[in-house]
Amino acid sequence: MLQTELSIPITKTPEPALDTSLVIPAEIERIRQVIADYQAGRMDESLFRRFRLQQGIYGVRNRTGVQMVRVKAPYGRLTARQLEALGRAAETYASGHGHITTRQDLQFYLVPLGQAADFLAELGRAGLTSREASGNVVRNVTADPLAGVAADEAFDVYPYADATARYLLRNPICQAMGRKFKIAFSGSPADRAYAPIHDVGAIARIAEVDGRARPGFDIFIGGGLGAAPRLAQRLEPFTPAGQLLPTIEAVIRLFDRLGNRKNRNKARLKFLIADMGMEAFRDLVFAERAILPLLNAQPYPPFNDEQFGWTAVPHPANGRIHAASDDPAFRLWQAANVVQQKQPGFAAAFITVPGGDLTAVQFQELAAIARRFAGGEVVATVTQNLALRWIPQHALPGLYLALREIGLGQPGVNRPANVVSCPGADTCNLAITTSHQLALELNRRLGQQSDMYGGDDLEGVDIKVSGCPNSCGHHHIAAIGLHGSARRVNGRLVPHYRLLLGGRVGENGAVFGAPVAVIPARNVPAAVERVLTLYRLGHQADEIFCDWIDRTGIAFFKGAFKDLQLLPAPEESPQLYRDWGQETAFALQVGEGECAA
Repeated sequence: MLQTELSIPITKTPEPALDTSLVIPAEIERIRQVIADYQAGRMDESLFRRFRLQQGIYGVRNRTGVQMVRVKAPYGRLTARQLEALGRAAETYASGHGHITTRQDLQFYLVPLGQAADFLAELGRAGLTSREASGNVVRNVTADPLAGVAADEAFDVYPYADATARYLLRNPICQAMGRKFKIAFSGSPADRAYAPIHDVGAIARIAEVDGRARPGFDIFIGGGLGAAPRLAQRLEPFTPAGQLLPTIEAVIRLFDRLGNRKNRNKARLKFLIADMGMEAFRDLVFAERAILPLLNAQPYPPFNDEQFGWTAVPHPANGRIHAASDDPAFRLWQAANVVQQKQPGFAAAFITVPGGDLTAVQFQELAAIARRFAGGEVVATVTQNLALRWIPQHALPGLYLALREIGLGQPGVNRPANVVSCPGADTCNLAITTSHQLALELNRRLGQQSDMYGGDDLEGVDIKVSGCPNSCGHHHIAAIGLHGSARRVNGRLVPHYRLLLGGRVGENGAVFGAPVAVIPARNVPAAVERVLTLYRLGHQADEIFCDWIDRTGIAFFKGAFKDLQLLPAPEESPQLYRDWGQETAFALQVGEGECAA
């Protein structure tokens, strides 16, 4: 039982002021008019598709008349007001729930096309926009969810991420590129935003320049996953903070001019750099950067070199504070989900969101929790969870109780049960398998065995699932990665997953996982449990998972799943021939993906 000690209520801290500066109401009305023109037959299908994608409005697989709407949360930060607006919009216009993506966006499904503008207007009043959440533009700028509070950071990267997102939104230089473009900011070499897999990845560091410590970045360019993954390469030894935006703009302008516009499969920046060579492209970036002051009439937003980022303000918890607990469940949650901030007396707590899915009611309930414990803010993470920061350490048991009451008190945000996935064949035209359904099953199965799979020895062992080789679920950089495929077994087409082991991003850079086996979809949970068991039996003292993979060697795993690769005859076990979440026979229905439209 949770033992608590109650203190006197603390004075309420004002939540962040409403900021609607990213929203243009006239733009939403234009969306309304364009949709009306399309529905009345006054607009061509291809032109409308391009328009709606730039507004974050996607088609949904096997559905007509309804859309998926992707809403941007620049660098993941959301206020309590915005959470409430997301909940209202989900309930009124969508399927009743929302989904956190690996780009810190929010996605909502089954929005009737005729109500999409009303949906966006509801969110616009809370300062949220879907503009350029999809299409051949700069996508949502992502960042470390612990920026400003992490003990290992060089400085707070949020002001730089914010300035970058604002500078590029609706900027003419990036409205019609050959393909999408992704940017991420990390505050430390631990790289919680995955810089090496981005078109531009910036990792904060401080260097001595002219005898003074100056903020700047290790900038990497040309990374990306997909069917042909590539790691980004370092642009230069040190990029001063004042050169951040000119450098990013130079890369974007070159990509826009020189990128492949004939073959979309070769249209990302990583292919341009591979074809041209890094040295030649680097020279062009420096030359472009040098002339940008002559091209831009408006100066770049200034950064304060002395401040090294924004100064965060502590948010005392509101209401009664639960000060102590001897509940084993709380202790497990605290060990797995809580990190100490660099500010004494405060902690950041990660909220495990199974599958990245939140109901409309949970959005509302989280708003109340954010106001009570974290000054009215949450941060969406690239692992499809949420983070609350500036929590007084003595308030953690109370926070846990509040989260548990709304079904979000699950431990293991940095353990195997926290499975990341793309939406998969439930909604995506490119997906082969129902990856999201598999992720939910893995979450359920591993979460129910927290005594086996929730311990500290499995800290950092992440599982990421994609419904096809394109890696929207980041399977390449997971300790245990899976991507959907299809194979014929006993005369039937059967959903399968390719299993990769040893992927990671961290202080020693990034490593892509190595493929070891292709396993029928229904046997994947057993295969994952086998990998974890082999690690438990075979690792040396203090040897982390990926080091064990490296030492053991991939050849060891090549024959470790042969029994799981075999299936009985279809008439004996028909369920083994079906995909997760499906009650009918598996069928391969891959269409044209809208991400590349």
